Amino acid sequence: MYPDIIAPIFSQHGGSVMPTTPVSMSTDARTIYYTVDGSDPRLPGGVPNPVANVSSLRTGAGGNNVSNPLFFQSPTHLRARAYNSRTGEWSALNEALFTIDSEPASRRNLVISELHYHPGEPSSPEELLISGDRDDYEFIELLNTGSRNIDLTGVRFDSGVNFAFPDNTVLGSGDRLLLLRDRIAFEARYGPLSGVQWFEYTGRLSNDGETLLLAGTSSQPIIDFTYNDRLPWPTSADGEGSSLVLLNPDSDASMEDPSQWTISSNPGGTPGEASSPGLSYLTWSAENNLQGGPQDDDDHDTISNFMEFLHGTDPVSPDAEPPLTIQLETLQVNGATNDYLVISFQEDLRALGSLSVEVSSDLITWSSALDLIEPLSQIDNGGGKATTIIRMAQPVQNQDTPFFVRLRGE
Repeated sequence: MYPDIIAPIFSQHGGSVMPTTPVSMSTDARTIYYTVDGSDPRLPGGVPNPVANVSSLRTGAGGNNVSNPLFFQSPTHLRARAYNSRTGEWSALNEALFTIDSEPASRRNLVISELHYHPGEPSSPEELLISGDRDDYEFIELLNTGSRNIDLTGVRFDSGVNFAFPDNTVLGSGDRLLLLRDRIAFEARYGPLSGVQWFEYTGRLSNDGETLLLAGTSSQPIIDFTYNDRLPWPTSADGEGSSLVLLNPDSDASMEDPSQWTISSNPGGTPGEASSPGLSYLTWSAENNLQGGPQDDDDHDTISNFMEFLHGTDPVSPDAEPPLTIQLETLQVNGATNDYLVISFQEDLRALGSLSVEVSSDLITWSSALDLIEPLSQIDNGGGKATTIIRMAQPVQNQDTPFFVRLRGE
């Protein structure tokens, strides 16, 4: 039969509270046993749990007995039962999770800030002793970009890896959290985990790219984007040792946009730590002792200082290799052999800026749409630099009208 005693009613049934927020319990019984460690206040057999607290009660409105207020300083799982000492009867269990000054996870406050989907081969003795499978060194880094704690209760991956956050997981404002495929392998490569929350997932990240979908309790996904190992995504993250790093995690830029990602400046990335913000033009200009501004040409080689910055070339040496080449190449595409215009250019992947090929038929309207150009490959040149190779989408023979091509830096 259902107990006659009313289960304790909480003045706030879980959720976010401040350390000064009082939480009381009420019942028609004379005693409430409660715990804050997640255990049941009643042990099997009907005896009180030794770790349970006994709440002091006073008569409240409506004839119910009300407890003195509780105050929580950290995330707490409150479980409570009322008890009639004369009959030995217990009430049903009531329980709730309380977090401190938190808000639900959303696309406004949570991002994947670093993604190591195709790590480099294990090579050190420490790594080879643990695992020769490079996938065991994968990781996903999440960052709270908001001003409040995030409650990750109920948050899980619906696409990508297999993982659901344990109840009462809280990520502080500005803090990072790591999801690992294999903790032991991770520590063999990066050293002991310290000062950062971490969890292990099952499954593995696709080396060819896939959709990562992080969902919560609302109908709107928290994170939903598809990464890739082909251009325009940074291809040096595909097994060459670098991770993918979100350039501006605090901005509203979409994680779906490949231009918002770069490769890590450190081999293997910087899991659990802020990545280098990249190389700014002002820093680069000072390092090279430039006298002119971004649109000037200090070495008089017809390439502006700003474009030299984006290319990663020497701004004071006019004899440097040209960073851009355009030529006709005979290529086989979809079984047909034709001549295509191929554009190759070097870029400094550390630079806080971007280079893009654009096409126009009138020198007024320019576009880099994928129906006009087709990324081919990206060659790692070392030192954070790479050569990007792009061809026109249509063979030269199929171009009925004149067109113009430019390389835009911004």
